[in-house]
Amino acid sequence: MAVLEDVPGIKVTVRINGVDCVEYDDPEAREEEPAQPTSSKYIESPNDAEFTIMVTVDDNYKWGYKNHVLSFNTLVDSNRIQCPIIREGHTLACGTKTRCIEGKEIFDNETGAWSIHGLKFSAMKIIDGATKERIEKDRVVSDKLGLIEVDVQRCIELGAYTKPFGKSLLELEKTSLELSEKALKGKSVSHGTGFSASKPNRAPNFVSTERLSEDSGPIAVFQFKYRSRKALQQELVIPSTPPPQSPTFDKLSEAERDRLARERYEQINEEKHIKKEKMPIIKREFGGTLDLTGDDDKLDRLPKARRVSEVINLTDE
Repeated sequence: MAVLEDVPGIKVTVRINGVDCVEYDDPEAREEEPAQPTSSKYIESPNDAEFTIMVTVDDNYKWGYKNHVLSFNTLVDSNRIQCPIIREGHTLACGTKTRCIEGKEIFDNETGAWSIHGLKFSAMKIIDGATKERIEKDRVVSDKLGLIEVDVQRCIELGAYTKPFGKSLLELEKTSLELSEKALKGKSVSHGTGFSASKPNRAPNFVSTERLSEDSGPIAVFQFKYRSRKALQQELVIPSTPPPQSPTFDKLSEAERDRLARERYEQINEEKHIKKEKMPIIKREFGGTLDLTGDDDKLDRLPKARRVSEVINLTDE
């Protein structure tokens, strides 16, 4: 759960299947000092996983100033999803108030009914051969993808919001997740946010608010950059998966040990057999000279001895 020391008592988290996502520190978060206290985290985005955003205020937050309320303007890929508020009165009973942002609430002008479209991580599709205009357009889109942002503001509540509703989901569906490869060059964005099928929803209560004039902007900003596991590894946010290690000999089963011993025994016997076959057979000729260098051309043979006949004079003359 993301928290800020400068603004205690306010927490924001992203959940999948009711479980808080594991948050990883953003390596680039401290390179530039933000104008407002900002928490920047990475989370993993499994394909087609639906998610919710939880905002919480506990008794560590300092209320009281001008009887203000807190608004949580929630953006996903730069699209406004919801902006729930939490009042001080919400926290008086148990000290903590949590609001769950499940998706985009839609009003149907024809039926007069409300519905909600859940949020889900959707993998991007990369295409080749795009035109120059398409590449530039996709670059603008890709800059907005992969980011969940919650801006917390101190506001004065002005009263009920009574203007007619007519916003449709069609505007959000225009964000295509088919992007050109060149537009994504140098970027690790792997997912965008899609919407699940609509479900009936009760009519929400809207109020008009006005930010405190003393504040130049949000008092806190919570950012969650969502990526696939592979993209998180490429950005060195999490370590790469090490290759599986071979089990040690002591951890092998008895059958495995017998198999290895048998294979080694057969290998040794085979090596002995091959070595025996390669041993040279040397024949020696009586009275000859043996050359062990194998160079027959340079073999110097000794000449055969000749028997010399000599006549001996045995007379005294």
